[in-house]
Amino acid sequence: MKDTARSSGFFYVNSQLGWFVMSSQGMFVCTTCFSLTSLGLGMQRCKCEEYKAYAGIDCPSGYHLCYMCAATVVGGTGRYAWNACESCLKFNRYLGHTYGITLPLGRHSIMNSISVPLTASTEVQEKAISEMLRFIDFAGSISDWGLSQARTLFESAHTWAKKGIIPLAKWEAKFHLSKVKATSRSEQAFKDYLRVDAFEELVS
Repeated sequence: MKDTARSSGFFYVNSQLGWFVMSSQGMFVCTTCFSLTSLGLGMQRCKCEEYKAYAGIDCPSGYHLCYMCAATVVGGTGRYAWNACESCLKFNRYLGHTYGITLPLGRHSIMNSISVPLTASTEVQEKAISEMLRFIDFAGSISDWGLSQARTLFESAHTWAKKGIIPLAKWEAKFHLSKVKATSRSEQAFKDYLRVDAFEELVS
């Protein structure tokens, strides 16, 4: 019976989250913590599961939903991964070009042009350290924001209300938008996070 199930692309898995029908397609969105899980069949574990380190892997559970729109998977197992989808990253670049404001959406500080130059003057180092500390605070803030965005999307799908996990492929298909609409969604996500009605408010 198990062989038949596996050959059809689905099989049962007993994980820390309980028994689930597993798809051979991979990851799931946990609707308790809104992070991603592979249900024990890969390195990816959600926040409800016990963390496990892997030798030579920087971020074994490094995949997650976009921190801005929560509509698609981003990240990766390396330290130099982006925390936002292409649509949100593109809008972030637009903010930088137009208003001189960007959010540090790279996982590593260097990706956001933030580092502490060891050979610089004390004054320069202190300023760099201050920027680094702000980046660390931001990293926690934007991660929490992403989880709240994911919860909002989940609650908008009323038929999923009693489901403990959602296949990632199904989640992405549900919230997929055309390129133009995805840009509008990114714009609204940035406005909501920055708590502005118009980006001009940030430079006035």
